[in-house]
Amino acid sequence: MKIGSLPIVAMEQYNSNKVRARKTEAPEVKADSLETTNATRLFSEALNAVRVSPEVRMDKVEAVRSQIASGTYRIDAAAVAARILAGVTGE
Repeated sequence: MKIGSLPIVAMEQYNSNKVRARKTEAPEVKADSLETTNATRLFSEALNAVRVSPEVRMDKVEAVRSQIASGTYRIDAAAVAARILAGVTGE
C-alpha cells in the first residue's frame, strides 16, 4: 500500500458512508393517543349537562315568592329532615 493513496481511500470511504446515511429512512413517528375510562366519560357528560342547564329555576322561585308574599309559604320540618338524612345515608 502506498502512503500517497491513503487520503483517496479515506475520501472514498467517507463518501460511501455519506450516501448510505442519506438512504436510511426516518423512524416512523406515531401520533399521540388518549384512552379514557367509563367514569371519565360519565363525568364529562354530567359536566356538560350542568353547563347547559339554567342556574336558576325561575318557575320555582316565582312560586315560592308568591307564597311568601301571600303568607301561605310553610316549611315542612319533617320533610327537610328526611331529605337531609337521605342525603347522608345515600338513600
